[in-house]
Amino acid sequence: MAVVLAAGGPAAGQEAYPTRPIRWVVPFPPGGPTDTLSRILASKLGDVWKPGIVIENKGGAAGAIGVDFAAKSAPDGYTIQLGTQSTNGSNKIFYPNLPYDPIADFEALTLLGTACMALTIPNSVPAGTAQELVDWVKRQDGVSYAAATGSSQHIAAELLVKRAGLKATLVPYRGSAQAQPDLMAGRIAFMFDNLPSALPQARAGKVKVLAQTCATRSPSAPDLPTMVEAGFADFVVDGWYGMFAPARTPKPIVDKLSADINKALKDPDSLEKWKTLGFDPIGTTPAEFAKRQKDDLAYWKKMIDYTGVKVE
Repeated sequence: MAVVLAAGGPAAGQEAYPTRPIRWVVPFPPGGPTDTLSRILASKLGDVWKPGIVIENKGGAAGAIGVDFAAKSAPDGYTIQLGTQSTNGSNKIFYPNLPYDPIADFEALTLLGTACMALTIPNSVPAGTAQELVDWVKRQDGVSYAAATGSSQHIAAELLVKRAGLKATLVPYRGSAQAQPDLMAGRIAFMFDNLPSALPQARAGKVKVLAQTCATRSPSAPDLPTMVEAGFADFVVDGWYGMFAPARTPKPIVDKLSADINKALKDPDSLEKWKTLGFDPIGTTPAEFAKRQKDDLAYWKKMIDYTGVKVE
């Protein structure tokens, strides 16, 4: 799915780059948090990148289809990709035969920010805390939970299942947007959804959120306890969102893209939207983000080994 968010002719005196629309790849279907973040940022960047921005949703294979497309695109600054710690990090562990290398095949642009996940349940489940959910699940003859296979949501759910000794089975979905209808209908007992996806649904009364997975409470959800505060020691799982360009994109273009995106990230209007969505913006240099991306691989390997999460 492609949507042109801004278009227009070059203004007098405009720099040579960009001279045509920039393709912004989202490796998940429309409607999820990566798509929402992309459209908010692109709406601001459209004023800077005057030829326009075309958002292309290329979901499937845990994000691998879209990331592979971006990796193999020309390194000319006209294709960028919004990625997550799964698509541009831990997938390297899950899928040793990926057709791309999430580190070597990309130039890191900026760490957009982190987003906690929320333990989310249907309104029909009689639980108001994480512990009450655990107690309820233990009284059932097995339940189902939703996650994209191999995602941070999958790892968080298996961490809960293992720590609490639950009988719960994964029902795989392509992303949060696809899982939410079944969760709301009670066909799924719980899921760890990203705050930018879960909070709007909870505030609308469509689901209940019980706890968040970061080490400290997100400023966007100050009243929602962490999993540690809810009684689950060392239960910390947080993810990140970041922007990438294909490897060998010229450094001046990388630096411009990074600076422009960071400016849009901290735009006052954007900051209000981030707060509503439960997204905590950061913004970094390309070098700082590249280091974070590499360092995180060791952390996620430890989590994957502990939970035993595998991708068949």
